Amino acid sequence: MGWSQPAENTHASLVEAMQRMDGVEFDLRLTADDQLVVHHDHIVSIPEQMLEGRSKIVEDWNLSDLEEVGFCSFEKLMSDKEWLVPWQEHSKVACLEIKRSLPKVAKDPTKRMARVMELAGKMVDEAGIHQQAAVFYAFHRPMAKVAKLSGSKRPWSRLLPIVPRTGSHNSKRFRAAPEFMAYSFARLLRSQKNSGAPMMPCAVDYFEGIKRFLHLGLPVGLKGKQLRRLTKIRDGFPVYVWPGHPELERDLLDAGLSLLTDFADPNMKLPCGSSRWLRPATMPLNDEQVAGLRDGIIPKDVAPWHEISDKQLGWGAVRMIGHRGCGKSPRPVIQSK
Repeated sequence: MGWSQPAENTHASLVEAMQRMDGVEFDLRLTADDQLVVHHDHIVSIPEQMLEGRSKIVEDWNLSDLEEVGFCSFEKLMSDKEWLVPWQEHSKVACLEIKRSLPKVAKDPTKRMARVMELAGKMVDEAGIHQQAAVFYAFHRPMAKVAKLSGSKRPWSRLLPIVPRTGSHNSKRFRAAPEFMAYSFARLLRSQKNSGAPMMPCAVDYFEGIKRFLHLGLPVGLKGKQLRRLTKIRDGFPVYVWPGHPELERDLLDAGLSLLTDFADPNMKLPCGSSRWLRPATMPLNDEQVAGLRDGIIPKDVAPWHEISDKQLGWGAVRMIGHRGCGKSPRPVIQSK
């Protein structure tokens, strides 16, 4: 029987991705009763009839009501050993995106975001998660203020260019385009380094098609001269690319870039014909085994990193990260029962 993808950002999706891959990316929001829920969209992603006259906005709901319709409590997730042990002991990582509320909830979302980082940071600290195993980030310019207000010492980064909070998907991208064009890859990386970020989240637009030529500065890429330029500019600094399109997956990994993927199916063949390996960092292959993947040969009896080394893998390890758990899923996320 084939693999079946669980709905994004649900408990099942997050746990499966944490076990199957090198780490997980997911989204956190603050509920009306000051709790943390894992949810991407501004609106509660359920069918209209399930709203039963309640507000569409996630932040207007109490956590228990969101759990009742199928969404994931971060606190309960952190009590699940199947999620926690790989994060604690197996060098897995988590990228925690703090979602901004709509302006009608908070004109300036900074304080609410700081509260998210405070609550989540405490749970992560209490679980003994390594400093190089969790990072907070957001599409929010004053992330330094968020971190300071939170009181958390956990590392953070910014998602750039900044995408507006309101509007359709296409209008948001259009309004973010001037900042994308103003930031070459080199400038983007300098900005992240100067902020003290441990890694750089990066749009795949910098590496594919004509889009990589649309910004100021010299382009980077995944082949030839542009790859050599990328390698020189990066100088080993960890870069996490989204979306990790299957057609680019092999090239991104070969370039030393980690990627966030919406494709968690281990049996899927890449368009280039290569088999996949979802744990390049935490279940590393040798050069011969990597070459074998291109011929469809899936290696067996590969030792997990934590069984061969006591060293914590840091952000520099080239990873496959599950985006929103096992990947984005159709809307509404939670279907009618």
